[in-house]
Amino acid sequence: MMYKIRQIKYSEKSVSIQVYKIENRKRVVVRHIGTARNEQEKLDLLGLANDFISKKSQQFNLFDAQQTDNILYVNQAEFIGIHFDFLYDVIWKLIIAIGFDKLKKRLLLDLVVLRLMQPASKLRSIELLNEYFGIKHRRQSYYQSASQWLALKSKAEGIALAFARKHYAFSFDLLFYDVTTLYFEAFVSCPKTINLNSPRFWWP
Repeated sequence: MMYKIRQIKYSEKSVSIQVYKIENRKRVVVRHIGTARNEQEKLDLLGLANDFISKKSQQFNLFDAQQTDNILYVNQAEFIGIHFDFLYDVIWKLIIAIGFDKLKKRLLLDLVVLRLMQPASKLRSIELLNEYFGIKHRRQSYYQSASQWLALKSKAEGIALAFARKHYAFSFDLLFYDVTTLYFEAFVSCPKTINLNSPRFWWP
């Protein structure tokens, strides 16, 4: 079936673009693409018509036609936000490479990802996971799961140490570490709450 493009000029600045076919010696309109009111709109509609013909009939144009997948009508679009998918994917690959995915606690690990990006309270972090990455967790899931996470402490330490030994020849006799929250230190510039000379990790 051969499809063709028809241009109907209604006025000096108005042109209708249609796709039609010949059936029983009659012109049958298959799709009304739209009405253009200037030259650019006309070119855009012609591109859409060619795309329609291509998809409808697998019919190739003799001449190279510009694809219209990149056409965006700004007045018909609405900005609803962005997601940092690349950052999330990179951090998750690190989590898998280290072996923390073996903890099999998705909410816990998602909170870790968010904390690396923006420290916040646990419940606020659940909101930010949705805002930054489009990942939804129910608050109720946190209340149900949080009490079980403490039991994962030894397993998480074992995973971290195994990775450090394997890839960095890490060895130690005694290790002290501080797990206090850095939330307020990240956002408050008061010198009483931030001591840049105080290290967080010590190795003897």
